[in-house]
Amino acid sequence: MKKNILILLVFVLTLTSCSLDVKPNVEVKNDIHLTIDGENLEGLLGEWIITSEEMDKDGKEIIIIRIEKKEIN
Repeated sequence: MKKNILILLVFVLTLTSCSLDVKPNVEVKNDIHLTIDGENLEGLLGEWIITSEEMDKDGKEIIIIRIEKKEIN
C-alpha cells in the first residue's frame, strides 16, 4: 500500500512540475553609478563608451563590460 502511494505521489509531482512555467523577473535600467575604490564618480562629465562581450567558459556564460571615457578634442 505504501509503495502505491509513493508511486502515485511521484507521478503527481512529475506532472505538476512539467506544467509549471518559470518566468524570471528581469528589469534593465540604464542608470549607471560608477564607483572606484568606494568613491562615487557621479560628477564626471563627458562621453563614455560602454562595450560588452559575451563568452562561454567551462559551461558558464560570462559577460565582460568595459566602460571607457571618450577623449574630448
